[in-house]
Amino acid sequence: MRTFKDDNEVGVYEARIHDMCKDNRQSIEVNFTHLSNKQPTLAIWLAEEPALMLPVLNEVAMDTVLEVYPEYSQIHNDIFVRVRDLPVEDKLRDLRQVHLNALIKFRGVVTKRTSVFPQFKEMYFRCECGDLKGPTFHSSTD
Repeated sequence: MRTFKDDNEVGVYEARIHDMCKDNRQSIEVNFTHLSNKQPTLAIWLAEEPALMLPVLNEVAMDTVLEVYPEYSQIHNDIFVRVRDLPVEDKLRDLRQVHLNALIKFRGVVTKRTSVFPQFKEMYFRCECGDLKGPTFHSSTD
């Protein structure tokens, strides 16, 4: 992240880290094409197993940020890598089981939305000491 430079020999991710930290943000965008050009194997692993690779990338991003800003962990405990510019775009209707748990890119338009509906009607809270609170009931009028 610290050594990647664009065609003009400008440190792309070093600038993004500075901008992120200046604004006290917690996410940094990584261009998939940059990753695939410099580390093709890593890019393939990321596309096929994002659940395993993203935590590793998040950890590397946090380590890189802490090299530049050692006190940044007092602002945020974690840094999250956001992947952008995936080269292949799938159509929503073409998504199949093979796409499960893989990194995909698709474009769509929201045509209808509804409220979030709760999944529970009655809930109990049990403390580690054994104390039981409840039941707490959910009403649809809240």
